[in-house]
Amino acid sequence: MSKLRYLWAHHKPASIGFILAVTLALFFGGKFVTRAVYWSDPAHRHQSPEPWMTPGYIAKSWHLQIEEVDAILGIENGPALVGYGRPTLDRIAKATGQPVGDLLHKLSLGLPKAIADQEANAPK
Repeated sequence: MSKLRYLWAHHKPASIGFILAVTLALFFGGKFVTRAVYWSDPAHRHQSPEPWMTPGYIAKSWHLQIEEVDAILGIENGPALVGYGRPTLDRIAKATGQPVGDLLHKLSLGLPKAIADQEANAPK
């Protein structure tokens, strides 16, 4: 009998646990690598805001906290504001009753200022 058959026959719960642990490690490791490669691409840094973007996406692109992006937009909690689904700028604009162009304008002015403030407050 091979070693794997022996382990399966005599240590089934431990074998299942090991297989599950390896599967989860591969899944989350792959997810980590995929995100690391995506966000390390220079094309995804400091992207100009578009209606399909969420405050979280913009925050990652500009290396800010979501709360800072929410403050620029003048909202408190995007997901609670839009109800269900992703809080895209388009959906936030509809929920607040303002044109999406106004939100994009606020972001185009506020994001560079937030980066400048962040760099000014960084320890030297």
